[in-house]
Amino acid sequence: MSLSAVLPVKPLTCGKSRLHGCLSEEEIYELNRSLFESTYEMLSTSAAIDRVLVVSADEEILNYVNHTGGMPLREKPPCSLNSALRQALAHLEDNYPGKVLIIPADLALMTAKDLENFLKLGGEGRFLALVPDRYQWGTNAILTSHPQLLTPRFGRRSFQKHAMQAANHCAELIVWLNRNIQSDLDTPQDLFVYNKLKPHSIQLLKV
Repeated sequence: MSLSAVLPVKPLTCGKSRLHGCLSEEEIYELNRSLFESTYEMLSTSAAIDRVLVVSADEEILNYVNHTGGMPLREKPPCSLNSALRQALAHLEDNYPGKVLIIPADLALMTAKDLENFLKLGGEGRFLALVPDRYQWGTNAILTSHPQLLTPRFGRRSFQKHAMQAANHCAELIVWLNRNIQSDLDTPQDLFVYNKLKPHSIQLLKV
């Protein structure tokens, strides 16, 4: 069964809104671009992933993906994370049925080994595998055997909302706790931890 990865990307100047108070516009742009490129490269070089679909309204991102062998999908308004993912899942269901991985671009501590181990979850049956955030409120990664098993519900309490969908579709629910994937980069404190662990990753960051 083939495996498609979906990477939703906000415009590079807009993401990480909670960091705008401690980073300049240039630093926000550089941070978002660095996170996107490192995540995209990890997905693109994984032997387990057959294709990487990047859904975005950012022209720079779409051009980058198009020139590097990925699958760009222009996000249609009204733009939101859930809307973008619905568009991506519908495109895959029509053209590339099979397993789907949904991964955000801000999992700064995720390693290739973390990704490889997550992709080993589930068998050939119907399943929905989730990695929650560190508080087990949000959802940081999703792997599903069929795109129609998932209706994106990112936002408040998304982990619980996504978990309930497994039962609704008579699919196996797998919850995988992985410290690196559970650690997204969202707040000034997250940024401090990231800079401490990877001090040379993004030169412009100042906290």
